[in-house]
Amino acid sequence: MKNKNFFQSVKRAAIGFVNGFRSERNFKVYTVIALIFLALNIITGSGMYDYIMMLSLICAAFSAEYFNTALERLCDSFCSKKDDDVKFIKDVAAGAVLAAGIAFFTAEGVILAKNILC
Repeated sequence: MKNKNFFQSVKRAAIGFVNGFRSERNFKVYTVIALIFLALNIITGSGMYDYIMMLSLICAAFSAEYFNTALERLCDSFCSKKDDDVKFIKDVAAGAVLAAGIAFFTAEGVILAKNILC
């Protein structure tokens, strides 16, 4: 079903955003982690570019998790039995989430170390 206009597209995207957040425990975990790092950035006196980097990487991690959630739901709806290809697809999608998470934690570690040591 194609959306009729831009506002309808935004509405559908917002519904998807909320549904994904509600359906996956990991989104709540990521939110808590992001808030902890935000507090640490405030405490250590991060600059504007640090916050831009943090926001960009949080968005990347959340985007990867949304794609992972959608792919898992799609795979589960078409294949109810164990399938090696479905397992591969789900594992690779989860790997994308892990890669985004590693990038986030690495960048935050560097930012916080710079703020604490300098």
